[in-house]
Amino acid sequence: MHNAIGDVDRGTAVQAHTIENLNIASSGADAPEREVLWASVRVGDADPRTLGVHPARENRNGSTLPPYVERDIDAELHRLLTEAELEGGAVLVEGDSTAGKTRAALHALQKALPNRFLFTPAPGQDLRSLSDHLAALPEESREVVWLDDLNRYLSLGEYGLTETTLQSLCHQGAVVMATLRSEYADTYHMSVLENAWGRRNARRHEMHGERDAFVSLLRRFKLVELERVWSPEEVDRASQLDDDLLAEAVAHHGAHGIAEYMAAGPELLRIWRRARRSTARGGYPRGYAVVSAAVDLARTGLLLAPKRDLLERAHVHYTFGIAPLRPESFAQALEWAEHPSLGASGLLVPADEERGCWRAFDYLVEATTNLVPTPVWELALEHASDEDECLAISTNAARAGLHKVAIAAGEPLARSGHPRAMHLVGVWRRGQGREKEAEQWFCKAIDKGNSDAILSLGGLLISQGRMEEAGWWYRMATDNGLAQDLVASLGNSLIFEGRKEEAKRWYRSAADAGFFDAMVGLAFELSDQGRIREAKYWCCKAIDAGRTNAIVSLGFMLNRHGLVEEAESWYRRGADSGVAGAMFNLGHLLVTQGRMEEGEYWYCKAADAGFTSAMVNLGRLLAEKGRVKEAKQWLRKAVDSRADL
Repeated sequence: MHNAIGDVDRGTAVQAHTIENLNIASSGADAPEREVLWASVRVGDADPRTLGVHPARENRNGSTLPPYVERDIDAELHRLLTEAELEGGAVLVEGDSTAGKTRAALHALQKALPNRFLFTPAPGQDLRSLSDHLAALPEESREVVWLDDLNRYLSLGEYGLTETTLQSLCHQGAVVMATLRSEYADTYHMSVLENAWGRRNARRHEMHGERDAFVSLLRRFKLVELERVWSPEEVDRASQLDDDLLAEAVAHHGAHGIAEYMAAGPELLRIWRRARRSTARGGYPRGYAVVSAAVDLARTGLLLAPKRDLLERAHVHYTFGIAPLRPESFAQALEWAEHPSLGASGLLVPADEERGCWRAFDYLVEATTNLVPTPVWELALEHASDEDECLAISTNAARAGLHKVAIAAGEPLARSGHPRAMHLVGVWRRGQGREKEAEQWFCKAIDKGNSDAILSLGGLLISQGRMEEAGWWYRMATDNGLAQDLVASLGNSLIFEGRKEEAKRWYRSAADAGFFDAMVGLAFELSDQGRIREAKYWCCKAIDAGRTNAIVSLGFMLNRHGLVEEAESWYRRGADSGVAGAMFNLGHLLVTQGRMEEGEYWYCKAADAGFTSAMVNLGRLLAEKGRVKEAKQWLRKAVDSRADL
C-alpha cells in the first residue's frame, strides 16, 4: 500500500507498522526531498537484499544469498546490541568496502533483537521527524533505526544525522545500527591531524568545523571494526558450510576477503562485460580483450601469472570486430584492467611486487564458461614452466573436449616416461574405445608407481568380465592404501547403468580384496535377492572394521525383510554411537509403530546433529500434534540446510 501526504508539519505524518511505503512531501522549499520510511517488518523478517547486502552469483540452488558465516566480531556485536536494548544506543560497524559489514550487522540484529520493528529512512529524509515519531510511540515499543552506509546521512545539515538527532533517537529507546566504510571514517578523522597544522581561511575553517562535528558524532557510536581479509577461524567456519559458492570462495579468495570475493565479484563481472563497447560510450574494448585473455589463460591451468608480453599476444584472439569501437591502446587497457574498482580488487590483480605480471580476479575465472580459443591453449602450453604444468593444461584441454590439443601435449610426456601422463593417455584411449592400448598404458603407469592407474585398470578388467584379474589388482590397490570410496564408486556406476550382474561380481571381488564400502554394496545386492543372512555377514564385517554407517544399511535391510526388532536393535546401537542416520531411522521406525514420544526424541537427536531429513519429519510430526510454532522452526531450519521439501 502506498500513501502520499502533502503539506503537513514534520513529525505528524508517519504511521508505523501498518503500511509498506510512505511518501512524505513538503511544501517547504528548503527541505530536501524525502522518500520512503519503511517500518512494516520486524527485524527477524527483514530481507537482506532490501537492506543493502550485496548479491553473489547464483549457487546450485538458485540462491544469491549464501548462508551466513559466523564472523569473529559477532559476539562483540551481540553484547553491544544487548546493552543498547535496555536504554537505547548506537552501534557502528566499520570496515572496507565489501568486507561484509551489512550482513554482519543485520545478522547480529536478527539474533539480538528479532522482534523489534525496523525503520529504514531514505538518505535525505528528515531524521528529526523520525525522532518525533518514536517519541509518540507507546513506551513499551522499541525500534531499530537502520543506517547502512552512514555517510549518506551526513552533510545534510539539520535534516541529516546530527549529534543532537542521534541523542534524541537513543533517548526514545531506539537502537541505531549503522555501517560505514573505512575510507569515509578516515576522511572524517583526518580533521584531527589537519587541525594540528592550523587553518588558512574561513571556508577551510567551516569545513573543519563540519568535520569536527562528524568526529564528535561518530564518538557517540559503539564502534566495531570488521577486517576485510578473513581470519583463519572464519575461513575454517566457511569451509564447513554446505554451499558451492562459499567453497569456491574459500578455495580462491587469495589475498581478498571471502566477503569481497563474493560481493565484489558480480560487480566486477558486470564491469568487464560492459567494457566491450565504443570508447565514445565509456567502453574499454581492448581492456575487455586483455581481461578475457587473462581469464582464459587461468582456465587452461597455466600456473604462472601471465606477463605483459603474453597478455599482449593472447588478447588479439578476443579483438575480432573491435576496430569500429575505437579501441584504446594496450597500455591504457592494462591500466584500466588493474585499477581497483571495488574494495582492493581490480579485474586484474598484480601477482608480484614489481607489477610485471597479473592474474585475473578469481571470481571472473570461476564465472566464465565459454570455450577457450585453441590458440590460447597453445600459448599456455608454450609458456608452461614444467612438465606437471604442461600436463595440467593438457588435462583441462581434454575436459574441454579439445582432444587434439590434449594428446599433442600429453602423449610426448607419456612416451618420455611421465607416470601421470601415461595414466591419462590410458584414460583417453579407453574413452576412444581403444581398450588394448589403454590397458598397455595403465600397466606402464603402474610400473612407474602411479597407483591411480590400478583402479583404472581394475575398472577396465571388470567391464571385460575378467573378474579374477580385477580382484588381484584390487588387492594390490588395498596394499597401496587407495581410498575405499573410489573403488566403491565403480560398482555404484555399474548399478546406475543397470549392469547389476557385473556390479555384483565386482562388489564380491572388491569385498574379498578388503574394500569395506564394496562389502556394503554387495550386501545390498544379496538383500535384493532375499539372501539376508549373507547380506548381514558382509555388513557386520564392515561394521567390525569401523564402518559405523554400515549399521544404518544393515538396519534398513533387516527392516525391509520384516525383521523389525532386530533392525531396531541395530539402529539403537548406531544411535548410541552418535550416527545421525541411525538416529533418524530409529525415530522413523518408532513413529510408524505409533511410539510417538520415543520417535520424536530420536528425530530431535538427529535434527540437532544436522540431519535435514530429520528436521523435515520432526516438523511434520509436531504439526500433526498441533505444535505449529515448533514445527515452523524446524521446517525453516530444514530449508536453511537445503533440505528437499
